[in-house]
Amino acid sequence: MSLDKSIHPSPSFQKHRRQVVWQILTPVIASGVVFLSLGLWIVLTPSWSASRTGHWAAISLIWLIGPLIFLAILFLALNIGLIYLMNKLLRVLPPYLRIGQVYSQVMVLRVKVLCDRLARPFIRWGGWAAGFRRLRSKVFRR
Repeated sequence: MSLDKSIHPSPSFQKHRRQVVWQILTPVIASGVVFLSLGLWIVLTPSWSASRTGHWAAISLIWLIGPLIFLAILFLALNIGLIYLMNKLLRVLPPYLRIGQVYSQVMVLRVKVLCDRLARPFIRWGGWAAGFRRLRSKVFRR
């Protein structure tokens, strides 16, 4: 790479930089400022008036439990959807799975036959060798 490319970035890289600033950094910084100001407001509000700690505790509890309830409902809906789809799938799949099972059993039998055919000469050779050894031990009596 030349030094000129690092000094003068391409127009697409400059566009990317602008998009990073406006689409990522600006919203993150703005939301941080909003949350910090809300936190400061919550801390300073009781000192301005009578203490309403119970009221703010209830509001905090709502904000803590709300997202959990939302996620629980989302998880429940996802599970209900998956159960429904599994029910539909189990009504359709068994005949096709049986066909696949038959084909796999045919393949298993063909592989067994092929393996038996491949092993047959070695088994015969082993049998002949064992018979020859036995004959030799009977004839020559060691």
